[in-house]
Amino acid sequence: MTATTGTIPQGSLAAEYDNQYRVWLERQGPHALDLAWRLRHLLWRQRVLLRRYRPDGKRVLDFGCMDGVFTIRLQQLGGEAVGYDLSPAAVAQAEKFRGSAMLPRFTTVAPGPGQFDLVYCNEVLEHAADESAFMSELVGFLVPGGVLVGTTPVGRHFWDPDHKRLYDQATLERALAPWGAVRVRPYYRTPIRNLLPFRQAGAAVFIFEVKPPSLRDSH
Repeated sequence: MTATTGTIPQGSLAAEYDNQYRVWLERQGPHALDLAWRLRHLLWRQRVLLRRYRPDGKRVLDFGCMDGVFTIRLQQLGGEAVGYDLSPAAVAQAEKFRGSAMLPRFTTVAPGPGQFDLVYCNEVLEHAADESAFMSELVGFLVPGGVLVGTTPVGRHFWDPDHKRLYDQATLERALAPWGAVRVRPYYRTPIRNLLPFRQAGAAVFIFEVKPPSLRDSH
């Protein structure tokens, strides 16, 4: 949900994302504030991401966490999780979902650099006005040897007026390549379609992985 631009004041972004979050809640209906239901019905692309990149025993950041349901799931699966979002309204709801528990931690203030083994960035990249500055920020959160993973829509699927660009596999790989070793794969909602060895029409996301070079690799 959160995007960084470097050109719009953070207060303006916070108000805009608060508004987007409230609109999203209205569209979801009564289940939107039911944490147990939300955890049982994680987005299919989040479930795919969790199968491929487990948080167990890792310090993990959910960048653009919105109201924190995915962050809470990361904590449940054994991660030491932090959720970050620019929307105070969404983060306030995340804290309500967490209740009296101490973790995960939620914040509207970006963490400092070099803190996380694994950074998750679900469908935020396409919102960033300055793609390069955004990627620099994301990989900066990683400890040496850490990994950035996430999702972004394929083409116009899941289109949102706040999206700044479309991606195909080639353009996404080019955008990520300056930051380390890159893996990109499209995933479809229907699992059997992911076994077919050819490009298909229909809603899909790219799951991406970026492994920045470690200090050892640079010598």
